[in-house]
Amino acid sequence: MRLRLGGPVPVRILTALLLDPGRVVPISRLVEAAWDEDPPATAAHQVRKAIADLRQRILHGPDVIITDGPGYRIDVGPDQLDVSRFTLWLQEARQALDGGMVPEAVAKLRNALALWRGPVLAGNCGSVIAAASAVLEERMLAATGQLAELRLAMGETEELIGDLRELTSHHPLRESFRGQLMLALHRAGRQAEALAEYAAIRRLLAEELGIDPGKQLSTLHEAILRGSPDLALPGPSRQPHAPTALHPLPARQAPCTLPYDLTDFTGRDRELQLLIGQAGGQDAGTVRIVAIDGMGGCGKTALAVHAAHRLAEAYPDGRIHADLRGFTPEEEPRRPGAVIGSLLKCLSVPAEHIPEGLDDRVALWRATLAERRILLLLDNASDAAQVRPLLPASSGCLVLITSRNRLVGLDGAVSLSLGIPSAAEARALVTEALGAERAAKEPEAVDALVELCGRLPLALRIAATRLRSRPQWTVQHLVERLRHSSRRLDELRSGDRSVEETLWLSYRALDDEHRESFRLLARHSGAEIGASTAAALLGTRPHTAENVLEHLMDMHLVEQHEIGRYAFHDLVRGFAQRLPEPEALLRVPRPGSCVPASAG
Repeated sequence: MRLRLGGPVPVRILTALLLDPGRVVPISRLVEAAWDEDPPATAAHQVRKAIADLRQRILHGPDVIITDGPGYRIDVGPDQLDVSRFTLWLQEARQALDGGMVPEAVAKLRNALALWRGPVLAGNCGSVIAAASAVLEERMLAATGQLAELRLAMGETEELIGDLRELTSHHPLRESFRGQLMLALHRAGRQAEALAEYAAIRRLLAEELGIDPGKQLSTLHEAILRGSPDLALPGPSRQPHAPTALHPLPARQAPCTLPYDLTDFTGRDRELQLLIGQAGGQDAGTVRIVAIDGMGGCGKTALAVHAAHRLAEAYPDGRIHADLRGFTPEEEPRRPGAVIGSLLKCLSVPAEHIPEGLDDRVALWRATLAERRILLLLDNASDAAQVRPLLPASSGCLVLITSRNRLVGLDGAVSLSLGIPSAAEARALVTEALGAERAAKEPEAVDALVELCGRLPLALRIAATRLRSRPQWTVQHLVERLRHSSRRLDELRSGDRSVEETLWLSYRALDDEHRESFRLLARHSGAEIGASTAAALLGTRPHTAENVLEHLMDMHLVEQHEIGRYAFHDLVRGFAQRLPEPEALLRVPRPGSCVPASAG
């Protein structure tokens, strides 16, 4: 039966709910779906009114659209939605193909595509629903291409040519469909027509995009010209699910670009088990996101990389690392569109198939990951806004994120704030990095080294590196050098690694007002500071001072060991006290130019 829903707003709201069946859709998301970026002042009220109206128009509406916490969810079974049935057929087709049952996979793909009766979510539906439509459209086209490839592998030619001609007429720039048509024509003994198809798409690509056909299509063209035996129909000895070398199935690439795992990784057992437990838990229908935040140099990336290597086998379709450069010297944070372009290339998506606009790239990225199990490590994020467009929609994916900033605006993410390791863990790190024999000779000096470095992993590794590069030094000798607070940060520098540089990057991310507050608060002589004392130092009200302290805590430039009491890490306080006066702040590009000459 058809429902009259009373206008575009309830249509968009119902569509947004149906796109996430069984999951809570916040009112803010429904507002965005209904009005894009220009909602009226009464948008939230109108959403509630539209929900009430939908409940009256839909059979058993109150039992179907349910109020749940901050939003609404729609309770429908997988057999009641074409999208859910389509996804299920695709999953079963993949399982059949993995088991070598090609005819069964073909039948299931046909069932999935038979659900398509025209453009999905067609009409004036707004940007949110249009983006979801693009994702579904890509999944349909991918399934269509795979079905055609399997039919080719099974030996179909003449009966396939008509279907492929229709596909290329609707999608003239898709090289994969054109290549399938060329191969089918060649196998049907129609070589001239196959070559004409190549000439047609070469001309079209040049006119529309100013590019040549991709390597795969060019290779196929050359093989047809020379009559390569590799293009022949599959014989009885060839497995029907094994594609030809020149025109493979849409590949499930399994790239691995993770950084190397530290051989001397130690400690963080509690955090590692928590991370693996959260990441490894099964939660059907949702992508798993874990956001790790912490002070610069506390070992966020090392922990995330170590966990990623431990979890790698569970993600056979790829383990991908991307540095978002949120806190990188002399570089701006990477834009989401540029990151997605790199990620798509990593998954072997040809550059000419990657669209220009961010929304189109997001849609293609999520469609490419559909039905894949990918582990994505997004390192060094600046904020939640940089991360959101990069998140996949596939429930088989895991996203690990590291940031110095608490990503409080990342809905659905499990947060893991990484603190300073315990004294025992810090000592174990020094022992591993320095060598057990050398550490055992000076146990008291090692303990002193741990405390002078504030148990900060980056500082401890730099100290161990300096000792390894100077075998004539004793641990006690370095301890004595570190006891001079005015030169401690200078000592904690090795090659391109520097504690001061690391802290500078966090400081640079502050606005001018918070920079000045940070510098002033660090001059407080007490071990801890409360809102009232901070207000006196800053010349403001306690509530405002508390907001400043909370912001600095979110940036991990101050710590909080009990409610209302804030403290500076020793190295952070030392860094802040070396900064120039406020009027010079904007003229200082790097730590090297803000350090007094006598300390450099």
